[in-house]
Amino acid sequence: MRTRLLFILILFLGISIYAQQARKTSTPNWVTPVEVKLDTTSEDEGAFKYLLLDYQDNLIDKEQFAHYAFKILNTDGIQEMSDISTSYDPAFQKLEFHKAQVIRNGTIIDKLENAFINTYQRETNLERSLYDGSLTSVINLSDIRVGDIIEYSYTIKGFNPINKGNYSNLIYQEYTLPVNRIYSRILTDSKNSISFKLLNGAAEPKIQTSSFGKEYIWNSENNAHVIYESNVPYWFNTQKRISVSTFKNWESVVDLLTPYYKISKEKLTTPISIDAKLDSKQDVIIKLIRFVQDEIRYLGFESGVGAFKPNDPKIVLNRRYGDCKDKSLLLSTLLQDQGVTSYPILVNSESNKNLDVLLPSHEIFNHCIVYFEHDGKEYFVDPTISNQGGNLYNLNTPNYTTGLILKDDSNKLKEIPESTKAKVRIVEDIVIDSIGGNAEFEVKTEYYRSKADYMRSYFKSNTEESINKDYLTFYSNLYPTITSANKISHLDDSRPWENIFTTTEYYDIENIWHSTESDETMYLDTNALVLDGLINYTNSLKREMPYSAGAPFSFSQTTRILLPEPWNIFLKDINIDNEYYSFSKNIELTGNLVTLNYAYELKKEVIPASDTPTFLKEHEDIRDSLGVQLTYADNGMSETGISWLSILIMLVSLAISSFFALKIYKNYNPEKEEGAELPGQAIGGWLILPIIGLSITPFVILYQIYLNQYFDATIWDGFELGGYENIGLLNLYLGFELFYNFAFLTFTILTLFMLFNKRTATPKMMIIFYSCNLTVIILESIFMNQVGIPDPTAANDIIKVVIASAIWIPYFLNSTRVKSTFVNTYDANKLNYLANS
Repeated sequence: MRTRLLFILILFLGISIYAQQARKTSTPNWVTPVEVKLDTTSEDEGAFKYLLLDYQDNLIDKEQFAHYAFKILNTDGIQEMSDISTSYDPAFQKLEFHKAQVIRNGTIIDKLENAFINTYQRETNLERSLYDGSLTSVINLSDIRVGDIIEYSYTIKGFNPINKGNYSNLIYQEYTLPVNRIYSRILTDSKNSISFKLLNGAAEPKIQTSSFGKEYIWNSENNAHVIYESNVPYWFNTQKRISVSTFKNWESVVDLLTPYYKISKEKLTTPISIDAKLDSKQDVIIKLIRFVQDEIRYLGFESGVGAFKPNDPKIVLNRRYGDCKDKSLLLSTLLQDQGVTSYPILVNSESNKNLDVLLPSHEIFNHCIVYFEHDGKEYFVDPTISNQGGNLYNLNTPNYTTGLILKDDSNKLKEIPESTKAKVRIVEDIVIDSIGGNAEFEVKTEYYRSKADYMRSYFKSNTEESINKDYLTFYSNLYPTITSANKISHLDDSRPWENIFTTTEYYDIENIWHSTESDETMYLDTNALVLDGLINYTNSLKREMPYSAGAPFSFSQTTRILLPEPWNIFLKDINIDNEYYSFSKNIELTGNLVTLNYAYELKKEVIPASDTPTFLKEHEDIRDSLGVQLTYADNGMSETGISWLSILIMLVSLAISSFFALKIYKNYNPEKEEGAELPGQAIGGWLILPIIGLSITPFVILYQIYLNQYFDATIWDGFELGGYENIGLLNLYLGFELFYNFAFLTFTILTLFMLFNKRTATPKMMIIFYSCNLTVIILESIFMNQVGIPDPTAANDIIKVVIASAIWIPYFLNSTRVKSTFVNTYDANKLNYLANS
C-alpha cells in the first residue's frame, strides 16, 4: 500500500513539475507585433498553407519568441495541424504560451483560455541512444474545420548557460513550402553588434535602434520556396538564409569550449593489456581505439550543458558508457597518457561541406571525433563506430570533410582527408553436372574497409539462422530452386591489419537449366546481383541540382562456370572509363570453363546536374549488360569445331586485299613535295607517336579476332541462340566485320611498309588509316543501335578516334617534316627509292 501511494505521489509531483514549466502569459512588451494577413488568393494546394512565420530573439533578456499562422485547406490538414506543440529544455528554459486562436470567417475564437497544456518527456533521439531531457508541451485544439486559420505564439525563456552570452543562428528567408510572410528579428544591446553573412542571395537586414536596443530585421513576403530534387547530397542547400553569430572567429569558439575538454594530468587506469616487448606504439593506439569503440557503450544524457560539455573521462571509463563527446575525450585522454598527441575535434555528420560558408559557432557541429598524431602523420577516428577494423593505414573515417580541433592554439577549421574507398571482391564458382541437370554454387566474398566494418556488425547483430535466410532469399529470384548446402561461414582474422571480412556461401541448385516453349533450346542465367544492387540508382528527370551517387567504392567479380562440355559464347567486351566511374566486363573461354569478369569503380560521390541524365542512362545500360545467358540447342548447334565459313571469308578477304595492296605498293607513287630532297629526312620527331600506334595495330586486330572467336563453329549461331531479331542481317554484319578486319590488317601492314620505305604515298595512306577508323566505328555504332544491341563503350571509342584523327590528319597534310621525310617512289629494280634526276 505504501509503495502504491509513493508511486502516485511521485507521478503527481512529476506532472506538477511539468505543468509549472509551461504557462499562459501575455506577449512580452519587447516583441514587435506582426499582423497576420488573411490569405484570400492562394490556391488550395496541399493540406495547409503557412501565412506567417514570425521569429524574434531577444539576446538581452535571453528569450526567443515564435509566432505562427496557417490556413487549413482540407481534412488532411485538420489531421496534421490540429495540435500545437513545442519542445524546450527544462534544465535552463521555461515555456510561456501567449496566444492560441482560430480565425473562422473573420471571427476570432480563443482556444488558449480554456486549453489544458499537456507536457511530455519525448526523447526524439532515443533510437540513437541519446536522452536530451527535453520536454514537449502540446495543446490539442478541438473543433477545427476546413478554411480555419490557426494562429498561436509562445516564448521560450533562457539560453544554454554554456554559451556564456554568445549567440548564433541560421535565419531562413526560404523554406521548402510557400510562406506568405517570414519575419525575423534579433534584438541585442546597442553596444554589442552581431555579425551576419548572407547566403544564396539573401536580403540585407533593416538595422535600427529602439528603446529596447539594436534591432536586425528581415522581412520577406514573396512566397518564394525551394523544391529539392530527388537524391541531392544531404549537405546541398540553395535556400536564402543568413548565418548569424556573435563569435568573432573560430578561436573564440575554441576558447569557449576547451575548458570543458581539458585533459587531466592525472593518468587514467590503462584499460588494455600492453606487452612492452611485443606491442608497438601503433598496436597500443589501435588497442585503445578498439576498447573505446567496442567496450564503451554509446549512450548520452544531453540535457542542459550536457549537450556540449563532456563528462569526466574517469567517470565514463568506470560506468562504461558515454556519448560522442564522452568517448572522444576518453580516447584522447588514454592516447595522451601513452604519449600520443590527441584532441577531440567537432564535426558535422550531415552538412559537412557547408561549414566553411557559415560564421563561426559551436552550434553548427553535431558530432565529436578524435584527432591524433603518430610518426609525423595526422589521423582521425570516430570512437562511436563499433566493430571497426584495420590498422592505422587502413583506418576508415566517414567523410566529415572539416572539423574544429579543441586545443588551445586552434584557430581555424581542420580539413579531414577522405578515407580509402571501400571495396568488394566476389568469386563465384558454378559447377554444372550435366546439360539440363543441377549445379553446385559457391560464393566467396571479401569486404574491405568500411564494407568490412558493416558486415562485421551485421554478423554480430543477427542470428545464424536469419543470416542464412537473408542470403538464400537474395539469390532466390535468379535461382528459384536454390537451397543451402551448408551454413554461411565467415573469416575475420585480418581485422587488426588489412580489415578484410570474408564470407563463403554454399548452395545447391536443382534444374538450373530452363527450356524454351518449343523445348528445342535450354539455357541458364547468371548475373552480377551484388553489383546490380550497388548501382541501382534512383531515376531522375532533367534536373538542375547535383545528384548524390553515394560514397565512392570499388567492386570486382569473377564468375567461373564449369560446364560438362566445351562451350562457346559470343560476347563483346565492355570497357568504360570516365571521371565519374569505370566499368568493364569480359569473358574468357577455356575448354569447359566459362569465366565472366566484372569490375566497377564509383570515383565521385556527387554528379553535376548536367551530367546526371547521361550517368543514369549509362548505368541502366550497365545493369542490362550484367546478365549472361548460356544457351544449349539439342540440334548440334552448340558443338564446337572450326567454322569453315569463317575461314573462307578470311581467305577471300586476304586474297582480295593482298592483290590490291600489291598494286598500290607498285603503282601508287605521288610526286614528292616541291623542295624535298632525296634520300629524305630521317624518321623522327612527332612522327614517332603515330608510328607506334600504327605498329601495334596489327597485333591489336589479331588479338580482337582471337577474343571474338570468329573461327569457332558456333559463331554463326550466336545471335540465334541469344534470341536476337534480324538474325540474317546480324550474321551479314558479322561476315562483313570479319572480312573488314583482315582487309584492314592487310592495309595496315602495307602502310607500315610504305612508311618505313619513306614512300611518297605514306601521308595519304595514314590519312586513309585514320579516316577508315573513324568512319567504320561510327557506322558500326549506328548499326548496333538500330538492331537493338547498343555498345556502352562506343561513345568513348568514338571520342578517342575523333581526337586522334583531329590531331594526325592535319599533321600528315601540313607537316614540313612529313613533306621532307616521305620522298621515295617505287623502283622495280632497287626496291628502296629512286632519286629524281
